[in-house]
Amino acid sequence: MEAAADGPARRRRGLTGLVRSPWRRRLVLAGALAAVLTAGLLTAQVTDFGRRPAASASASEVLHGAAAAALARPGVTVRDDQFVYVESLDSGVAIGLAGTRLETRHRDVWMSVDGTQDGLIRIDRTDVAVPGCRNGRQTQSKGGKSETTACRPVRGYLPDLPTDSDRMREYLYAHSSGGNPRDQQAFTTAADLIREAYLSPAALAAVFDAVAKIPGVDVVGDVTDQAGRHGVAVALDEVQGMRTELVFDKQTHAFLGVRAVMYRDSPADGLHKGDVFSSFAVLHVAVVDRAGQTP
Repeated sequence: MEAAADGPARRRRGLTGLVRSPWRRRLVLAGALAAVLTAGLLTAQVTDFGRRPAASASASEVLHGAAAAALARPGVTVRDDQFVYVESLDSGVAIGLAGTRLETRHRDVWMSVDGTQDGLIRIDRTDVAVPGCRNGRQTQSKGGKSETTACRPVRGYLPDLPTDSDRMREYLYAHSSGGNPRDQQAFTTAADLIREAYLSPAALAAVFDAVAKIPGVDVVGDVTDQAGRHGVAVALDEVQGMRTELVFDKQTHAFLGVRAVMYRDSPADGLHKGDVFSSFAVLHVAVVDRAGQTP
């Protein structure tokens, strides 16, 4: 991760090895996850925050409610020969001579469950192949020529994640890297872990319960994600001058996405307090049998 002096235009790296967006001018894209879905869309279960409106609940109440909703969904048997499919709206700040603007792309991703099969990224209508890693080698095209390089498979689904909150909290801190404060790193790791991914209901619930134990996490009132959905968010302020928000549906408590929002001005980048720096709204998550297949 970048030090605070580098400014928000130089954002953190993802942790989990998930497929990242290949387009960026000086775009930096954060991420998120919506209600976890299987090959058929799952219906989110409704819980309540002790009869309190979601926007007035504490961060702990919001996160524990989201964990309960995750546990209420049926699990899915995931085979190594399948793909995790994620449809999302992926947005980030573009900084140029004309000033700053938030650019949005429609993004579909098919990630090989075991990392050995060729995956696919579709941004708007442009397809980008993601070569699988087989027998320690992967082949990709560069300049019209094929090039084979050494590799290690990157799994699109992690079956062995902790399923209780204490072990998940340890996992988040142990698998964070960078020079930022430890709590910020752990919160970012949680966001990276659940963005553009399928987690088992128990693992997803453990993430939410673990985040509730990270110091400094607070509630943000009514927020709107990139898909126009209103929600309540839990957030952590970062040393770079922005806060990362995990956004949840107010009624179903399903996880809708992640936003990065400025909490102070950054004149060098042309950004102001309250500006949305990046947003990742996940629309569908499914497990499918082949790259390019939609549920």
